[in-house]
Amino acid sequence: MICYECGHRIRRDFAKFCDHCGSSLEIKPKKASLKKEVAVKIEDEIDQATNLFLLWNASIAATFVFYIIHLMTDGYIYLFLLVLFMLVVSWMLLLTKLHDLSIRHYQPAKQFMLTNFGLPIIGTFYSFIKLTQK
Repeated sequence: MICYECGHRIRRDFAKFCDHCGSSLEIKPKKASLKKEVAVKIEDEIDQATNLFLLWNASIAATFVFYIIHLMTDGYIYLFLLVLFMLVVSWMLLLTKLHDLSIRHYQPAKQFMLTNFGLPIIGTFYSFIKLTQK
């Protein structure tokens, strides 16, 4: 006989309690209570992707503005680099969320990679529009 809680092997066949952990051997644990899976709704994933897409678009606009300011004043290079870093990070976050959505839509990973890294900006816009349509 084997304990359901700790997996300890019990030598007596008619024991009511485990020698190792003391749990009851008469009641088997339910399988549903052992595994709890969290179901994520597709609408929540689409909302998160939309928020990341808006952040990415704002980063593109901010990078453009700070690039113009840097060219005109020959200064503010650190601000431009900081906003450029924010653009790259937000793009990576968006690609991660879009990849999750593409897995949910059973899209092959090779197609996702070619779309987004072959033509980065146009491919990301295309993937976002394609994957967030309800």
